[in-house]
Amino acid sequence: MTNSQEMLRQLADIVGDKQVLTHADDKAWYTKGFRVGRGEALAVILPQNLQQLWQSLQVCVAQDAIILMQASNTSVTGGSTPDGNDYDREVVIISTRQLKGVQVIDQARQVIAFPGTTLTELEHTLQPLGREPHSVIGSSCIGASVVGGICNNSGGSLIRRGPAFTEKSLFARIHDDGRLEMVNHLGIDLGETPEAMLKSLTEQQYQTGDQADWDGKIWADDYADRLRDVNADSPARFNGDLRYLHDSSGSAGKVVVFAVRLPTFEASAGSDTFYIGTNDERELVALRRFLLTEMSELPLQAEYIHRNAFDLTVRYAKHMYLAIRKLGPQAIPKMMSNKGKWDVRVSHLPFLPRNFVDRALQCFNQLTPSFIAPRIMAYRDEYQHHLMIKVDAQQTPELQTLLQQFFAGHSGGFFHCDAREGADAFLVRFGVGGCTISYCDALGYNPNERLVAFDVALRRNDDAWRLILPDHLAAQVQVDSCCGHFFCYVNHQDYVLKEGVDAKTFKEAVKVYLAERGAKYPAEHNVGHLYQASCEHVDHWKQLDPTNSCNPGVGKTSKKKYWA
Repeated sequence: MTNSQEMLRQLADIVGDKQVLTHADDKAWYTKGFRVGRGEALAVILPQNLQQLWQSLQVCVAQDAIILMQASNTSVTGGSTPDGNDYDREVVIISTRQLKGVQVIDQARQVIAFPGTTLTELEHTLQPLGREPHSVIGSSCIGASVVGGICNNSGGSLIRRGPAFTEKSLFARIHDDGRLEMVNHLGIDLGETPEAMLKSLTEQQYQTGDQADWDGKIWADDYADRLRDVNADSPARFNGDLRYLHDSSGSAGKVVVFAVRLPTFEASAGSDTFYIGTNDERELVALRRFLLTEMSELPLQAEYIHRNAFDLTVRYAKHMYLAIRKLGPQAIPKMMSNKGKWDVRVSHLPFLPRNFVDRALQCFNQLTPSFIAPRIMAYRDEYQHHLMIKVDAQQTPELQTLLQQFFAGHSGGFFHCDAREGADAFLVRFGVGGCTISYCDALGYNPNERLVAFDVALRRNDDAWRLILPDHLAAQVQVDSCCGHFFCYVNHQDYVLKEGVDAKTFKEAVKVYLAERGAKYPAEHNVGHLYQASCEHVDHWKQLDPTNSCNPGVGKTSKKKYWA
């Protein structure tokens, strides 16, 4: 029996035969990224509890296997899937999809979340308690995990709360001598051994509030003040920012996270949305500076969509926002998983095109109306630039007055949304994230060759918003999509390139342009396998994972053992 076969046997003894996936069709969902990325893995392991996760890690470390942790597989930069087939050891994907759990502590002011818990599940847990998690929308619509957000310093769209961050987590790491260690930095006494810790945690046999070792932050509580500094010559947030690299935070899969401790926030008693349109980008830039300095309290959200992105979403991602509207975001992960299974089945039928499921979805999208409120569609016809601002209900009179004051001397317009319009505005905004991949899937394009995405943190004092390419680069683009977290100055720009354009050369040229603007990237999607990690980011990872056994190659780093 080879070492690989022996490892699979030991893993099956721990989790059960059916939870060790080795057939190519069964592994397909886990080895292909949500937007980009694909590679091979010896097996996918599906532990059913935290104890099985720990035991599986012990086997993988003993067999010198590469460990690739995966939660919801929603990464848009391919950071939770294998990248190619040039690893120097066997790759084992450990999926945490079954490891769900939320423990509400400290009078619901905090929670402990397990590895497979999604943002949507956390939101639903807190809703009856009148509380909210750090992130309540955006990536939650596609089932992103809480722990994944922490590991990637995900930004989200909630202006007052900043990037996902905590200094309190329970995680396993591999030392340079190959020793596997459980590190308890939750600020809670769980016992001395890994087995005792996991038993105390899963059974919630612990106390909080009286620990002498409490020290550290559980969210980016300085973020709102940073946004107010509109004259600063640096971005407000970006992946690799030293302020937000701590243990599991920003770890990008270099440690195995068992639990994170996070704050909750008082839920808004009610909110209102204002929809703004203009044909002059400079108007929005001026409005951002005006509101960030004049509002007594920052709004909840300020989200931007360009008309191109709006059109691509309504045409190619309509099925996504309609599914969210009808079924809720909690249904989307299961729908995506089922679609992946059907894609695999269709691939075995030679008389059907490989993108048959996508073609069927696009047929529906093309033959149906937009289902978007008429006033929003009218603004789409009139304006190129669209901005939606959501505020607590008590802020509505102040924002109404400030917008009237601003537009008295500027072009463009705004309206106060009713409930339907406010919901539709944000549904379209969240659909934008998948519009270019849906476009590529519908037309049979390989997104790894044709889709180039930028996730850019602009300087807080930048006087421009969009990425305006030189003519020779713009001529290489077939379609583009721009959206972003506007007050945070985080710009998401996707380019689908014309046939024959070299994506790598195009991307390098755009990076030169971004450097000239003083931008940082990625802003919140993490480096994955698309971006080169900064020296600071790599130093953090090497300290966490000196043997380079967990998610090697992330950030375009070495895939070899000991970072060779």
